[in-house]
Amino acid sequence: MTGKSIILIGMAGVGKSTIGVSLARVLGFSFIDVDRYIEEKDGKTIQQIIDDHGDEALLELEKRRMHEVVLDSKVVAPGGSIIYHADLMEYLKQSSVLVYLHDSLENIEEKLAGEMERGIVGLKDKSLRQIYEERTPLYARYADITINCPGKSLAQIVEEIRRRYTESDKSSPRRD
Repeated sequence: MTGKSIILIGMAGVGKSTIGVSLARVLGFSFIDVDRYIEEKDGKTIQQIIDDHGDEALLELEKRRMHEVVLDSKVVAPGGSIIYHADLMEYLKQSSVLVYLHDSLENIEEKLAGEMERGIVGLKDKSLRQIYEERTPLYARYADITINCPGKSLAQIVEEIRRRYTESDKSSPRRD
């Protein structure tokens, strides 16, 4: 059986990859981390791409690589900046279920402590708080499902996504 893919959206540090691996296992889906995919295909880390070519180059590369992913029974963890591509987000909404992993700025700052060379678009010109405040309404706008992560374990988050995904009309196409 195949199903609509799940695209996990949210800030860096929210746990998209960790949650994605566990969720894919539970659903019997495959998993792809788009940042790792870019690094494998392009031979540079996300931070190196930003340093060498700038934020705009990474955004365009991220969009191109995301279009290469075959969206069939996958859990996908893209970079947090994917939200800046309105056309790509609309395309993904047509073919996937978008799950917004929401966490507090304080939790994200704690998780990212010491990892600011992680390749976050906009971080050279803005604070993490500014990026968080800019992106949060965009994630909320595109989300089919929003998961509030504070205070929840990995297992609780994965189970909540699984339950809400399987209950949603989008996960099982209607045959009239």
